[in-house]
Amino acid sequence: MRKSAFWDLLPEIDSRVSAIQVTRQGVLAAALSCAITAVVSILSVGGFNPYNLLDAVIFCVVAWRIYRLSLTWSVFGLIWFLIEKIYQLVDNTRTRPNVFGWIIAAAFVMCYVNSIRATWFLRKNKEPIVEPADQTGISNQNTTKEPNGDSL
Repeated sequence: MRKSAFWDLLPEIDSRVSAIQVTRQGVLAAALSCAITAVVSILSVGGFNPYNLLDAVIFCVVAWRIYRLSLTWSVFGLIWFLIEKIYQLVDNTRTRPNVFGWIIAAAFVMCYVNSIRATWFLRKNKEPIVEPADQTGISNQNTTKEPNGDSL
């Protein structure tokens, strides 16, 4: 039985369906970052800062764009998340770093990395969109003609 690609640390990406499933890891990481940042900002934990709400909106946009399978936004989400974590590490006046928070951060980084891998796979292996014959407006009649003008 094949494990779900959603919960693997480095899931195998071998088809369009598995790639789309793996991108959902990035969506989840960005959506949770958005929700946690918004709740903490609104409840004024550590003092209210309007930039925290802007940060929540940015993560909301990142989640939406990763959901739409954007490689650029997958990379941006990882970079933005890492910048925030570095800032939290440098600015340790607000809270003391804890092990649990850094384990969750490492999991989020892996989610973003997997999202980048999956969107890269989708970009590299574009499958042509094939329309069914009945929707193309072409009739099923054979209209091919021979060079002398007779129908085949």
